Amino acid sequence: NLPRDRGVPTRAAFDPCDIDGILPVISLIERIGAHEWRVRLAGTELERRWGRDLSGLSYAEMMSPQAVDVTHCEFDAICRQPCGSWSLRRLDLRSGRRVHTETLRLPLRGRNGEISLILSCNGELGDAGVRDFDEPREIVTVFEQEFFDIGAGVPAFKCVPAPP
Repeated sequence: NLPRDRGVPTRAAFDPCDIDGILPVISLIERIGAHEWRVRLAGTELERRWGRDLSGLSYAEMMSPQAVDVTHCEFDAICRQPCGSWSLRRLDLRSGRRVHTETLRLPLRGRNGEISLILSCNGELGDAGVRDFDEPREIVTVFEQEFFDIGAGVPAFKCVPAPP
């Protein structure tokens, strides 16, 4: 349980050593501009899954247009409300294999006191035996996403469009 500043922990209060068992699947996401989010830090398992260094990449460089729109909506809501988020995503890999991942995200305050950071934990679902290096092309779709209350309620809207 982290100390909170107006309902949201600061980055300084978060000690990665407290969650060392899941550090390989943790990333820290930072708002760079009104509609730009970048990976500030990424765990070793995430970088292995992507086959490259993720630090410094924008989310627009890693996702399909649909996934970018949903993810930016999600990030904005996490920071504006503030609230947590849970989602399921599909990645298409160069080999043709499809991977489903589950993601949990929570807001953090930056040094300036603004909620501009998101702590993200992302795990691959399915057959744990299929973990060979296989470079993703992109995150294709976010097919399920829910906000959860961390003390300030949840947004009244959804970021994932309803299926037709």
